Amino acid sequence: MEKIAIYGKGGIGKSMVATSLTSSFASRGDRVLHVGCDPKHDSAIRLTKDGAQIPTVLDLLGDAATGLSTEQILTEGRLGVHLCEAGGPRPGLGCGGRGVARTLEFLDDMEVIDSGNYDVVMFDVLGDVVCGGFAAPLRQRFAEKVLIVMSEEPMALYAANNISRAIEVYHENGVVLGGLIANIKDPDTDIGALERFADTLSTKLLTVIHRDPLVTKAERKRQTVIEMFPESKITRVFAELAERVEAIDPSTVSLPTPMEDEAFHEFMEKW
Repeated sequence: MEKIAIYGKGGIGKSMVATSLTSSFASRGDRVLHVGCDPKHDSAIRLTKDGAQIPTVLDLLGDAATGLSTEQILTEGRLGVHLCEAGGPRPGLGCGGRGVARTLEFLDDMEVIDSGNYDVVMFDVLGDVVCGGFAAPLRQRFAEKVLIVMSEEPMALYAANNISRAIEVYHENGVVLGGLIANIKDPDTDIGALERFADTLSTKLLTVIHRDPLVTKAERKRQTVIEMFPESKITRVFAELAERVEAIDPSTVSLPTPMEDEAFHEFMEKW
């Protein structure tokens, strides 16, 4: 079973990548569980049958007088994908990361991930702050392959470096940095510089995604580009990425080598 966690700075296209990969796996017949691990709970909306948000685990746990069932927290979306959203507290109240941790604890208690019902489990995780809660997929041994979505912008690269630090901390749990995914904004971006950044972290640049208007058209319809434009070039990019991710052998992946802050800033000055 593939257990994949997609991390990245907020607004970088992380959920677009996660849901597109989920659709790519599901389109070829894989049984996929997609878990949204972001207080905004807006990941699964691209995969639901009616384009509506689904109940979050935190909301359900708050309303339940007794224990929840898996049927209550899992929603079947398009392509047979099972969907789950962690949710979070009201803005300014509580810890968003705690929602992720509680959701994973519930999935573990109910043996959802180890049920044998899935070929792929996809975690879409907020990566701006890699606190204990948002690191739960790594800390609690749920994820195995971590993919970091970034752009060419300094703060996106800074977040990617920080996320690599978390992987370094939890590598003994069997988690590896599978590679970086560049979702670039500027068509003139120096791809060589992105590759050097990946080399510095002792990982690979798995693919470069150029901004495609078809992605925006699909997201406005609350769909993935995979389903809405199945013959498009961008759909082939995600299909190839899914194959590359599946081919990663964790036993051969090196430990990441994130930079300290000063080294990171020096790297950016030479960009």
